[in-house]
Amino acid sequence: MKMTTYLVPTHHIQQFWHLAAPHLQKAIDKGHGEFNIDQLKLVVAQGQQQLLIGLDEDQNCLAAVTVKWVMYPNDRVAYVTYSGGTQLKEFFNQFLSWIKNNGGTSVQCSTRYKSLIRLFERLNFKSKYTLMELKL
Repeated sequence: MKMTTYLVPTHHIQQFWHLAAPHLQKAIDKGHGEFNIDQLKLVVAQGQQQLLIGLDEDQNCLAAVTVKWVMYPNDRVAYVTYSGGTQLKEFFNQFLSWIKNNGGTSVQCSTRYKSLIRLFERLNFKSKYTLMELKL
């Protein structure tokens, strides 16, 4: 099955969000409450993050990812805030091409699940930092 990855322009979020939301909701459910699905939709619609979806030939959404760009003096980092779906390896390869084509120098993400750490390591990710937090 062939998948094509598309960037959803902010002015089309309303038409495509329902396709991505089930995949993103699963990722949100595994988080620590930073976002709910409606809040994520709002920041994407406002252009603070971008939505990419992977569609098959029948326009079924197989994967979705939200990304925010982080600018450092020496890097343009695509930080994955939420992702989910099926056929993630094919989607991920197209996603990496999109990052490179948009001036990205690296991609980063966070997880607390060892199974996802192993998956990311198979995709050549390296551990850079361990994120620690103290809730006040």
